[in-house]
Amino acid sequence: MPDLTRREFLFKTMLITGGFLLTSCEDEVQEQDEEPDYESPGMLLGDYSSKRIIIIGAGLAGLSAGYELAHAGHEVTILEARNRVGGRVHTHRNDFSDGHFAEAGAARIPPDHNMTLGYADHFNLPLDPFYPQSGLFVDFTEDTRTLISTNDFLDGRPWPTSVQHKYYVKIRGGTDLLPFAFAEYLSDKIQLMTPVESIIQNSNEVVVRVSDSTEFTGDRVLCTVPLPVLNRIQFSPQLSPEKLDAASGGYNYAASTRVFLQFAERFWASEGLNGWGYTDWPEEIWQPTWDREGSRGIIMSYLRYNRSDELDALSAANQLEHVLNRWENVFPGVHDYVEHGSSHSWVQDEWSGGAWASPTEEQYEALEHHMGEAEGRIHFAGEHASDYHGWMQGAIVSGLRAAKEIHESDSYFI
Repeated sequence: MPDLTRREFLFKTMLITGGFLLTSCEDEVQEQDEEPDYESPGMLLGDYSSKRIIIIGAGLAGLSAGYELAHAGHEVTILEARNRVGGRVHTHRNDFSDGHFAEAGAARIPPDHNMTLGYADHFNLPLDPFYPQSGLFVDFTEDTRTLISTNDFLDGRPWPTSVQHKYYVKIRGGTDLLPFAFAEYLSDKIQLMTPVESIIQNSNEVVVRVSDSTEFTGDRVLCTVPLPVLNRIQFSPQLSPEKLDAASGGYNYAASTRVFLQFAERFWASEGLNGWGYTDWPEEIWQPTWDREGSRGIIMSYLRYNRSDELDALSAANQLEHVLNRWENVFPGVHDYVEHGSSHSWVQDEWSGGAWASPTEEQYEALEHHMGEAEGRIHFAGEHASDYHGWMQGAIVSGLRAAKEIHESDSYFI
């Protein structure tokens, strides 16, 4: 089938598989006509001239910006290298049985992330507590296994500066429902499997060339590409020295790997456990679908930084065995119930190269201000270009900031 048709097929298949139905372009126009009082958390105000805008990346930064720019009357095209939308919001569904799923990326939402919560409400996505509200949690520290009551755990914190466990929420049914909600509105504007190779700008326009040599011409470009893969794109004129430095490894990214294991039954419940806890390896242990009915269950290991790098060095089979061997001390008998497993490394992810921006203090002071600065007709967004590194809030806030810049920009070269 022709290339464009294939992209459309992949996109529609992805949404339908996730439980979503696409409306036709005519339906979208009719819906907009029926809802003249459109409002959203980041809606763009003011009557500005319509622009042709090319957005690189269909993660939450690109999707939120594209959503608001399209609603404001601009012509939007979104180019995404992957065969899916969402970026580092990635819910694994096909790996598991009985409707279970697990988050490879963004999962929990703190109570002060107003834009993330605002868009969940805007799209009528229900929220649930992220952590279980019953059962015993496990802590394995210095070879000692301790069981923690529900109340004591919920009053604790995942790290010292965070809010308490009890205040975190999740999107019911999977975090990918949020990018899918943006993408459903933008479906005819998104082209999947379209890696960008070069961006050339002059005083009149910007030309974006993709891997199959197709060219897209626009008035403005929004680049939401993570820094570790930004240098795959050739810019003319060249980017600022600060962005080049950041893209060449001068702005650290965190390593993060998650290992998912499916079990024939939730054997841990015989001890009154809920499948959640911590170890001093260190790792977080989650049962992502703790609130789902059925006998089967999933437990996942969430590793960061050096421990993630160590696990990434192992083969897939050895990764699973490594985790299971350690978990014998956390969930005795774990080997007897495991059915299969998988993992996801963000460092090894082709279009991410890392989990989130994690600059040193020196890197932050020297470069942070430059990450979101527009360069001519090219604007920049992403969690790395925000004050919320590692969160959906950072991607959304930066996307909306860039969308406002573009919306209010004059037609001449800035």
